[in-house]
Amino acid sequence: MMIVPKKVAGKYAEFNRVTALPAANGLMGDGATTPVTQSSYVRTGRNLKVLRRKGAVTVFLQDASRDYIDVTAQEMENFLTAHVFDMNMLNVFGSEAANAYSWTGLDSLIGSLTLSGTVPNRVNQVAGGAVPTNLKFLDDMLDYNTRKQGARHRKAWIMSPEMVSLVSRILTNVRLVQNQRSDGLQSIEINGGWRLQTYRNVPIIESRLCRPQFTFSAAPTNTAKTGSGSGLGGATTLYFVMSYIGWDGESIASAELSTAITTEDTFTLTFTEQTGAAFYKIYCTNTAGGGTGAEKLVAIIPAKLYTTDGTPNDAVVSVQFTTNPATRNPTIAQMNGVAVGVATANGGVVPSITASVPFCMAGDVPLTVGGNNSQPMEIVVLWDLDEIQGMGRFAYTNTEGSRFKGLATMEPLAKTDDNLPFLVKTYGTLIDGFEQTSFMNRGLRVA
Repeated sequence: MMIVPKKVAGKYAEFNRVTALPAANGLMGDGATTPVTQSSYVRTGRNLKVLRRKGAVTVFLQDASRDYIDVTAQEMENFLTAHVFDMNMLNVFGSEAANAYSWTGLDSLIGSLTLSGTVPNRVNQVAGGAVPTNLKFLDDMLDYNTRKQGARHRKAWIMSPEMVSLVSRILTNVRLVQNQRSDGLQSIEINGGWRLQTYRNVPIIESRLCRPQFTFSAAPTNTAKTGSGSGLGGATTLYFVMSYIGWDGESIASAELSTAITTEDTFTLTFTEQTGAAFYKIYCTNTAGGGTGAEKLVAIIPAKLYTTDGTPNDAVVSVQFTTNPATRNPTIAQMNGVAVGVATANGGVVPSITASVPFCMAGDVPLTVGGNNSQPMEIVVLWDLDEIQGMGRFAYTNTEGSRFKGLATMEPLAKTDDNLPFLVKTYGTLIDGFEQTSFMNRGLRVA
């Protein structure tokens, strides 16, 4: 259990979000009057979100298998595993701005206090990725954390197993302190073969979320350019790639779409539904010459429409822009050909998306493959788990009680047929007390 669960009353978690420490210079004379200073913070809060899934096991299956397996317990365990996958995905890649039914995760939060200029705790490598040749990239992340007074905080590295293998190979000499005696430190040296579990006393969590496992199946297409005005900003060539977010994190980006516009007012991007997608990321540029790798993140959209009561419905397969999609957060007027906020024929509602890409993500490049072995670009995260000056708190509410401290609850449902239905649910959200002590490095490769 890395994050700290905190139970709250109701559906809203209110907290102080630190933006700056108290003023410097506390020097004064013995008889001086002490001036009053205080930290800078914003009083804010987050709505708790509902994450749940419903399953059932037929009584026939129970009766037929009771002598050798408890199928109900097995199915509940499978549902709980799937539930944890959803929670992990949202904690890293969730975006409440893009999908109102999700909570926001590390991807959107790290760097979010920066509104202009550079984002010191969010680094994007060059297009195509960079292969570390030493461990300076980890040192830089941890040194930044220390400068922000995260030295004594609980924290963890999050990286793929392949990246752990790389940093283990780089660290060929490990000095192990055996004990301390009056005549000094006794140590031995181990040459190679060392699988790192920590680096500079910070534990390493191996996660598949950090390394793309799949590729967006096909390039998006341009299905409609309408109007005769200049709503999209005039004649130019637009270059698009897309990726999706699912249980395996962000995918490798699609092949590229290159399309010319002249004086159109709207532009519609159509794409193939990606199995298991929760969000789509749209990358675009109109830079002269454009081409693969030049695109930057401009929009994050949900992968599903919803009925008016919030039930997931039709898969999103097209999006219409009415401002230049080469700029961050272009205006989205339609999804699947239906205006935002309007119900579809079968009850789906197109969600409104406002500023789904915070400034800190404006420089994000798509994850692609590169190098001789076509290794994908990855992300490495230093997650500061302090409750107050970090992002290590998860607010939840739960009236049923739970062995998982409220993060996940399983309960039976009313039996109305020859089956045993059950529900797995979480009411909660990640709390960003102070995001500047965490760090995200995007675009590294292992070869």
